[in-house]
Amino acid sequence: MEDTILQDAGLTKGETKVYLALLTMNESTVGPIAKKASVSLSKIYEILNNLAKKGLVTSIIKSNINHFVASDPERILEYMEKRKKKISLSEEKIKQILPSLKLRKKEEKESLAKLYEGTKGIKTFYEEMLRGLKKEDVIYGMGIPKYAAEEHEGYFLDFNKRRSKKEVQLKAIYNYDAKEAGKKREKIPFTKIKYLPKKFTSPSWIIIFKDTVATIHMIGKPICVVIQDQNVSESYLNFFNSFWNLSK
Repeated sequence: MEDTILQDAGLTKGETKVYLALLTMNESTVGPIAKKASVSLSKIYEILNNLAKKGLVTSIIKSNINHFVASDPERILEYMEKRKKKISLSEEKIKQILPSLKLRKKEEKESLAKLYEGTKGIKTFYEEMLRGLKKEDVIYGMGIPKYAAEEHEGYFLDFNKRRSKKEVQLKAIYNYDAKEAGKKREKIPFTKIKYLPKKFTSPSWIIIFKDTVATIHMIGKPICVVIQDQNVSESYLNFFNSFWNLSK
């Protein structure tokens, strides 16, 4: 019980054992204290030094040898009072720096994953994306295939016109064989188009915006997998930028 209370008051487990041992020894050298307190000799000097700093142990030299004495238990209350004042002062200092600490912390969001199925589901994704974007936001598209651009040309042309009207920018890398569709998109304001080298053609494409990445495939059963995660988005954007530099 005593050791628990002393530890609650701010003493470490080792300091508690040494102080309680010293109370029963009057005065002693290091060896007997370590043995009585069941503390290793490698740690006893550090513990005694810490207790001395707290005002709970004093030392006297006899025949060039340090002897240690436990201070009156009343000193524990004095130590606690000093500790309270120090904590109070630290609390005030912490309050002063809280605003700057909060600025350092980035807001963390849980990763979210969504699945859109079918052509209607993919169109729903595009509409939700456009609603959430504002002027000067950017949509990055990579690997836009010929079949998607041609088979769903009416919808995607209309989408891009509405996107342009909101002044949302598009940077897209089309597959090599989708140049004809890409040329039509190039005429739309706030649009930059490049074309992948022929060897990189893919039937799926990637959309990146803000903290979101979508992988879309419309052959067979159309599907769109969406991941909302800032780190993932940044990784894919780096990937996009590498291919943007390779594309023409």
